[in-house]
Amino acid sequence: MKLKFVMMSLLIAASIAANAQQGRRGGDPIQRAEMQSQMMVDSLVLSTAQAEKVKEINLRYAQKQQEVRSNTPEGEWDKMRAASQALREEQKAEFKTILTKDQYARWEKIDERDSQRGRGRGGVPPPQNEDKKGKGKKGKKGNAQVPPPPPPPPAPPAGGGNR
Repeated sequence: MKLKFVMMSLLIAASIAANAQQGRRGGDPIQRAEMQSQMMVDSLVLSTAQAEKVKEINLRYAQKQQEVRSNTPEGEWDKMRAASQALREEQKAEFKTILTKDQYARWEKIDERDSQRGRGRGGVPPPQNEDKKGKGKKGKKGNAQVPPPPPPPPAPPAGGGNR
């Protein structure tokens, strides 16, 4: 009985570890491409023809990005970042050929916002500005210090306070 319990526990732990590993390395490229394409269709109001081309481009580059992740040794962030940025520039050039100027400008704003939030780069950590390392929240955009709320008013004196 104990042996079954131990074996089940090990099986569950291995399953959780495998799922965590898959999520850390970016997940399924088809799902990523579909999610990105749907976001672009919704945000940019794409025509049917544009939507098809965007989906093809996103799928192709999601698969290329998956190859980069799979072939880059753990911890070599600079190498992965450089390869990812090169792929991203190629993808942007393709988008520019199928989107209108207005759609492309809106997409660039969305893409910039997402990259500032750490999304949309396929899990690659954003580059760190060397002169701001280790300084906490100081100097980062959008992290203005908010003063604490004022203290509550003092409680009335015990015993009613009417003399």
